[in-house]
Amino acid sequence: KINMSEQMQILYMQTRLVRLASEKWGVPMAEVARLFADNKVFAYIANLWGLFHLEGDEMVLSDIDDYLKQKKVRV
Repeated sequence: KINMSEQMQILYMQTRLVRLASEKWGVPMAEVARLFADNKVFAYIANLWGLFHLEGDEMVLSDIDDYLKQKKVRV
């Protein structure tokens, strides 16, 4: 089970990644958040947080790009 501290860190990472994706993809943050929600990216981040928190946000966003491509989602 995830403790409160980990939940806060996961939420913080999810928020940073929405902002970073918005900047990189040139898409409004609200649209990125909707895309992440619709394609279960927030759950993906939470499930892989144990690995992701060891990597930089750029690497995690690259992994999310790959995840979305596998799902045939275009940004």
